[in-house]
Amino acid sequence: MPLELSTVKRRLQDHLQECLLIVVGSGLSAAEGIPGMWPLAEHLKREIPPRLAATPDPAWDVVAGALDAGDNLEVAMGNANLLPATVEMIVAETARLISAKERSVFSKVMAGERELPFTPFVKHLFKAGKKFHLITTNYDRLIEFAAEAAKIGVDSRFFGYLHGRSDPKRSADAHRESFFSGKTSSFRSLPCLCVHKPHGSLDWFEIGDKIVRCPVETGAVPMIITPGAAKYRESFRVAFDDQRNAGNQAASASNRLLFIGYGFNDDHLEQYLCPNRKLSKPTVIITEKLSENALKVISNSKGSDVIALCAASMSDWTRIVNQDGEDLIVTEQLWNLDGFNKGVL
Repeated sequence: MPLELSTVKRRLQDHLQECLLIVVGSGLSAAEGIPGMWPLAEHLKREIPPRLAATPDPAWDVVAGALDAGDNLEVAMGNANLLPATVEMIVAETARLISAKERSVFSKVMAGERELPFTPFVKHLFKAGKKFHLITTNYDRLIEFAAEAAKIGVDSRFFGYLHGRSDPKRSADAHRESFFSGKTSSFRSLPCLCVHKPHGSLDWFEIGDKIVRCPVETGAVPMIITPGAAKYRESFRVAFDDQRNAGNQAASASNRLLFIGYGFNDDHLEQYLCPNRKLSKPTVIITEKLSENALKVISNSKGSDVIALCAASMSDWTRIVNQDGEDLIVTEQLWNLDGFNKGVL
């Protein structure tokens, strides 16, 4: 049966229910002005060479050459054996660039000049339940910021605000309230978005042998895994393993998936989300452009219910694709979250 817009919209609305796992990639943040891989690569190509003047690293020349030849940042850095000091520089420059753009977004929201599209989206989502899980490879905190703007709690697996520590139980307990049923006291859950960040966050820092979450900029380099740096800094392993394991458990427990701005370029995550590049659960993909990997995943997923929304040749139109290769072009901008909110919710 050919795709019909009214039918697709009903399926999209029905998809937003309990046991939905949300996976957010760089596309969502890029739509708000946070640099993605290409602008980050250009920034690093400008900033890293001067910092290496005193202590050259031949492997950086390999990275730069690969970037100039057209490789993306993940491929270019993944094939290079960079010195630990060079990786430190890359992490610091990545954080500096993204933090500056993040502050600009936060300032505009706080001034009442804009609303992040994830805010009305999550308000609608939580009409269907009190707890949802989200995995994001992004370092920025736009998701957390937007959820709290919607009056939804965020379980980050850290407990504490200015000097938060990794404590999953106390973090979860903070999103419950006591109540009386007759003479009996009990607890009930408050609306809460559980956010799993397997690549780290701009507010994670290493102090001694502890991982601390602090929202204040102190000049310290945050704990984030940049492309090519995943094998570096053994001290990061425990914190990142906890986030990955919790995200993997959420993926296994989910019965449907929603990908927003995600390019399907993380082999580790996809071992649980789409093993062998095949989706087995009802899935919705919202993105500006379907990457080659995303197209492979969709074509491999025959027998499952998959709907992908991406930009058509005219960017204010949407191309809708399903697992059987059927497609439909509509004159609504449903492929970005703001348009999705207006056209579907």
